[in-house]
Amino acid sequence: MIPDDPCYCSVIFHDGEYKEKDVDVEAQKTVKGTYPDTEYVKFKILPAVTFASATYKGPYSLINEVNAAVAQWIRDNGYEYDGLTFNIYHVSPHETDDPNEFVTEVCYPVRKK
Repeated sequence: MIPDDPCYCSVIFHDGEYKEKDVDVEAQKTVKGTYPDTEYVKFKILPAVTFASATYKGPYSLINEVNAAVAQWIRDNGYEYDGLTFNIYHVSPHETDDPNEFVTEVCYPVRKK
């Protein structure tokens, strides 16, 4: 597989709510070209989605605060949830060992009420 440029790595949370363990997530990565599915890897083109998000720099331990801030913005601005949440990992442990350098985008699909 050839990574897209830019290449986005993300996860979608299928549980629909916060869970401490046994979390159902789908890992995704953008690639160039088309490829056949394998037993463990499925290729798909996703539709465009409107989402509210916040991007932050720092360790994953800050993610609950960022989630709360985005959720508050959604409530305060007349939107409602419209799909499964996902995170985009712009800088992750794949690029750096320093958690203070991680860059994560927390995303909530939304629609106007």
